[in-house]
Formats: sequence, C-alpha cells, structure tokens
Amino acid sequence: MKKKGFTLIELMVVLVFMGIISVFIYQQFILQQTGLRDQQEYSRVNIKARRSSEYIVNELRHIGFCKRPLSPDHKFGIILGSNNSIWYTHDAFGDKEGIVDPEDIHSVTKSQDTLYIDGDWAANFLDSLGFTYIDVNGDTVDPTETVTEVDSNGFWVMDDPVTLGNDPGRYPINLIDYTIRFIYPDSSKTVTYHETVQIRNVRGPRLN
Repeated sequence: MKKKGFTLIELMVVLVFMGIISVFIYQQFILQQTGLRDQQEYSRVNIKARRSSEYIVNELRHIGFCKRPLSPDHKFGIILGSNNSIWYTHDAFGDKEGIVDPEDIHSVTKSQDTLYIDGDWAANFLDSLGFTYIDVNGDTVDPTETVTEVDSNGFWVMDDPVTLGNDPGRYPINLIDYTIRFIYPDSSKTVTYHETVQIRNVRGPRLN
C-alpha cells in the first residue's frame, strides 16, 4: 500500500499556523519584558523618592541646630521659605564654632521635574514640592507670604512682634508641613510623601 505524505497546501497551512502562534508568543514575551522593566523603573523611582523624603525630613528637623555654641550675635534658621522651596542654615557637625559659613547654608528646591538638594541633583520625575509653615503660636503663615528668620550671615532679621498675638509670619517657625509627589513617566502611577516636621531648635525672640 502506497503511503500518503503531506501536500504542499497542508504544509503551508501548518507553517502559517505556527507563524501565528510564534507571533503571539513573541508579543506576550515583549509585553512581559516591558511590564517587568516598567515595574523595576517604578520601584527605583519609589526608592529614590523615599530616600529623598527621609533626607529632607531629617534636614528640616535640624534647621537652626548647631552642634557647637554660636556667638550671641549669630543664629541659624530659615533664610527664605516659600510654598515650594526653602533655604536654611544648620551645622549638625559643628565644624566651626560661633560663625555661619557657606557650608552651613542648605536648600531644597524644585526645577521643572527635578528635585535639588543643596543645589545638587537628587531625583527626577518630581511633580510637586510643598511647604507650609506654622509658627510657635500655632498659626499658619499665609501661603503667598515667605518666611525669613535669618540672613546668610547668621543675623536675626525677622521683625519682632510688638505684642504676643495672632500675627503669623512674625514668630519663629515651629512646624513645617511637608509634601513631595513624584509621578511616573506614564502619568498613571504616583508616589507621595507627607509629614509634619517639628523643628528641634525654636529660635528667635521670646515674649512674656
């Protein structure tokens, strides 16, 4: 009995079918690889955001702090605080006694989608950065106003209130409400950190 083989049409059908299956498998592989890369990138952004936030919170807590005593005429504090950036002084290591030098000046700022700490790049994909200032009386400073406690030379420049009362912005800052938000490039995943930070050293005038 003569054996019957595959016809050309049957072989072509099999090849087409195998090609369709191969394309499907390849597409699934690409999708999985893309998803894995996206997840890895998102994880990296999340880790970077968390580390940046932890660093900023630690910095804010040290505003006004000096490991060594400052001279009576010098103080550390907020040089310029707005609703989306802050410049301040502290010396956590006590490198120089009694003076304020350029190394004691620190900053946290935003430029487009980049976070800068002390003028250096810290992280990308930054969507928003916000600061709210609450003084020692518990009053919130108007978000359209800025806070200035000291100048870059360490001299106290905040106006002294005439009487103790509700006059936000004229008293030393005690709390900073801080929010940072990162957005992943596909604009669907976000990472937000929010914390109210108490400044360890409340400076400035005291009224009885």
